[in-house]
Amino acid sequence: MLHVAPDGPQSGRFTDTVRALVDLGTFALPKDVPHHVDVVQIKGQLYSVIAPGLPIILAPLYWVYRNLSSIIGLPMSDVFWGGFNCLANAIVTAPLLGVTAIAMLDTLRYLTNDTSKQIWLVFISIFGSFVFFYSTYGIWVHVYTMALVFIAFNFVLRKRNNFLIGVVLGIAQIIDYIAILPISFLMGFWIYTNRKANLKNSIRTGLLVLLGYSIFLLGLLYYNSTLTGSPFQTPNSLFLEQANQQHLSPRSMFMLPSIASFWGLSFSPYRGLYWYFPMTFLFTWSLFKKSYLKNSVILFSMIMVIFTFLYNSTYYAWSGDVGFGPRHLVVALPFIILPTVYCSLKYIKLFGCLSIFINLAGVSTIPSDNLFTNIFMFIYRGPFLHWLDFAYKNVLPKYFNINLYLVTPFFLYVGIGLIFYMIWKPELTNMD
Repeated sequence: MLHVAPDGPQSGRFTDTVRALVDLGTFALPKDVPHHVDVVQIKGQLYSVIAPGLPIILAPLYWVYRNLSSIIGLPMSDVFWGGFNCLANAIVTAPLLGVTAIAMLDTLRYLTNDTSKQIWLVFISIFGSFVFFYSTYGIWVHVYTMALVFIAFNFVLRKRNNFLIGVVLGIAQIIDYIAILPISFLMGFWIYTNRKANLKNSIRTGLLVLLGYSIFLLGLLYYNSTLTGSPFQTPNSLFLEQANQQHLSPRSMFMLPSIASFWGLSFSPYRGLYWYFPMTFLFTWSLFKKSYLKNSVILFSMIMVIFTFLYNSTYYAWSGDVGFGPRHLVVALPFIILPTVYCSLKYIKLFGCLSIFINLAGVSTIPSDNLFTNIFMFIYRGPFLHWLDFAYKNVLPKYFNINLYLVTPFFLYVGIGLIFYMIWKPELTNMD
């Protein structure tokens, strides 16, 4: 919450749709306001090339925020939308990631009794991966997909309510079209974990999962059919089809993997997974040490990560354009974490601290095409809070006639550190 940013490269595609949904009662974008780039024209109307789930989730927050802003006289300006982006991440994204962290801790308890490893890996999974960036720097669907898929994975592992598993997967599906890939893998894992059940019980529980999932899947198919005329054609695929017809982007959505995509997603300073998330080195070490032989969770995690990597290397937009790290691989990050549980704690701390440093640099700087640029700027300038910078450059001068030229988050960090120390002080004393 401390690092929420008032804007982001892809926030517009969601905020435009939320505004249309609440103010006009339609997913068609308003014609009297400028739009972001990724829109598709259907029957004379413009639509964002996104699934409808996230705008629906954010709609109640926008309705309350819009009415409160109207009461205090705040117009729909950059300040209005900056505040909405911050609230969306603080009120919706942050609690969801909190639940994801609990699911991660519960999953790690299944794998190890080492409390130190559990705490370190949970902390790294949120603050040491580029989940940190994509959960704070504007609105990104990838974090929601990752969180819901991993929560469902934990439910499957712990054999929770099958209908609830289906509901969580259904929400992930209606939020993100590409969620079909991890959902398919997760359903395979569900079948594996229930392989010893009798046929009658397997059919009954399978129908419960399918029921929960189909509620949202049918809604998504209806949305596709209403917009594109086919339940199986998405606005994004139609957008690409129109771009091809206009010779703006003569390519298919998927193609054979190339050296450029393999290198770009693995070791390049542009979007290389190993640079942006050094814990991947420990994951690879675990792969060579055959940790997947220890239990089915590690085997599933490794298959999930490898296939997700290969799948995204075939995607025409594998780089994710503007961002920090390979954003299409966000869904695989928790599954990179799990196999590292069998590595030595000293290596977990070493690569974990490096990952935390790199991703703190990511949330403290502006996205670039080279990770080392972000690291250099972070070392030069130190920790940076985008909302604080936005407040003293836009909010204070415009609404309070206050002009500040230097605002540092140093004292905020010190204050928060002091609060945590006071909370943990009794435990630290007992340990001594």
